[in-house]
Amino acid sequence: MLNCGYVGNMLFVNLSTGDIKVEPTEKYAKDYIGGRGVATRILYEYPDALIFMSGPLTSLVPSGSRMDVVAVSPVTGLIGGSSVGGEFPSVLKFAGYDGVVVMGKSEKPVYLIIDNGNASVENAEDLWGLNVFETIDTLTNRHPGSIVACVGRAGERGVKFAGIAFSYRNLASRGGLGAVMGSKNLKAVVVRGKGRVTPNDPLKLMAVFEEIHECVVRSGEYARFKDWHVNFMPTILKLRMPYFGDYEPYWEDAWEAAIKAREFMEKHTIGRASCFSCPLRCWAIVSYGGEALPMNLCQGTLPAIMYVLKVRDPELAWKIYRKCQSEGLDIMSAAAVIAYASRLGLVELGTEQILETIEKIISRESEGEILAEGVKRASEHFSVPAIYVKGGLESWSSDLRLFVGSALISAVADSGSVNRALYAFPEFYYYIKRDQAERVAKKLVNDAEAARPQTYTESKVRLAVLWENLHIIADSLGVCIIALLTAPLRLWAEVYEAATGMRIGEDGLMRVAERIRTLERLFNIRYGMVKDELPPRLFEGKPRLDKDKLEKMKKTYYSLRGWDENGVPKEETIIKLGLSNLVRS
Repeated sequence: MLNCGYVGNMLFVNLSTGDIKVEPTEKYAKDYIGGRGVATRILYEYPDALIFMSGPLTSLVPSGSRMDVVAVSPVTGLIGGSSVGGEFPSVLKFAGYDGVVVMGKSEKPVYLIIDNGNASVENAEDLWGLNVFETIDTLTNRHPGSIVACVGRAGERGVKFAGIAFSYRNLASRGGLGAVMGSKNLKAVVVRGKGRVTPNDPLKLMAVFEEIHECVVRSGEYARFKDWHVNFMPTILKLRMPYFGDYEPYWEDAWEAAIKAREFMEKHTIGRASCFSCPLRCWAIVSYGGEALPMNLCQGTLPAIMYVLKVRDPELAWKIYRKCQSEGLDIMSAAAVIAYASRLGLVELGTEQILETIEKIISRESEGEILAEGVKRASEHFSVPAIYVKGGLESWSSDLRLFVGSALISAVADSGSVNRALYAFPEFYYYIKRDQAERVAKKLVNDAEAARPQTYTESKVRLAVLWENLHIIADSLGVCIIALLTAPLRLWAEVYEAATGMRIGEDGLMRVAERIRTLERLFNIRYGMVKDELPPRLFEGKPRLDKDKLEKMKKTYYSLRGWDENGVPKEETIIKLGLSNLVRS
């Protein structure tokens, strides 16, 4: 029985029947590690479930702050997955559970409380209609010392890009997971725990912990977060990542907006913060208008608001950011949908009308009823083409036409979006750190050309497959991908053994990643696979992707994964990865 690294128990809650039971984590963890892997395996068995799953390294290592949230996405009909940090994942383990599996639907609004091993479902009718911030405040006052995961009004009303908020800052956003939670009439999950997680070999874990910590604090990632929040807006332009409006190639006010954003962040940043056990401190604490809120300047937050929505005024951008965070909206998807709406003349970008449109979406009022369904369904309704990625999910904020590796993964992805597979992919920083990008590509796939953003090569496909695997490993161990990439994979295998007592090695981690990736594909085939394709607009005009070359890369990708030319896993691959019994059940 697993009792090292893991807590050893998982909570299964059926909201339809009120049944609550405990299952051993060991049933799933041996072959799928934890986090993303175990959640995918459980979803294959219970496709209506909403799953919160930590990893064996959650709470035990530097940046061991993560868990995966997985369900069928209401946007794509495929697996929707999101990695989330903060304190909730660790506190869930301290409360006695590695994961929570929620099935069924309650007749009335409820919340689940997990308090030091005890679990119950409570009435949440008084919480229904509250936004995320209000819900968190109410429940933390009601249950002192607890951590809350919840949905806002957008999740309650089934907005297809609603996320699940884990505190004021962390959001499991991509793929409409908040809409899944709202559809179950589950307003929140509240956890409180004073337990501990025991490693198998504490002395060895401490030793490897120190090695990983040294790798993290000596890395360029650690150094750049010192002033990242101030400089990110100008940097992202140099990276050539953002698109403007509804995939417009140029915005003449972009640089002015970047400088104003830098000045705003410089003036109003009052501190930095981290998730549990993380030395990176990638969150800025921003004080504006008498309120202090955390902000992480990834591509999908302030840059999406300012560049995609053409907002020159950082004060307006802040209002939009706060609105989305307080309602639990995926900012990147919201920005993409509103930018699309501007093509229809429904909103003027760069103005207060954006806030009004967000409220219409949340309330499903007027055109907000259609926009709340996401950009693909809106494009079908209005008969005006839009840009999205596989299954209809709104694109991440990089211009796919300029980054071939990103376009490839966007076409073949089976769980979430491109940011779930390609954080720090060498082609993304090629324009500002060419030597470093080429050095990484050369080291990993023996070809510097794989780092170049607009090349269609086999080596780039091999690099993309490897990068996907590394993300799956991080998501399954319960660690931040940023930290995982700073330390050799050997150390992560060693710390896994120290935590759990199970030897796996680097090759073993990669093998499990292959198993999880193929299981994601098998799930989507079983429950309604959509084609691995991108919308026509990406292959038209200038710049544009080369469709024939991208198709050739897809075939190479399938071959490397052990799938046939149609993207279906081959029988020998299923056998090799130990998936035969599951697939045939």
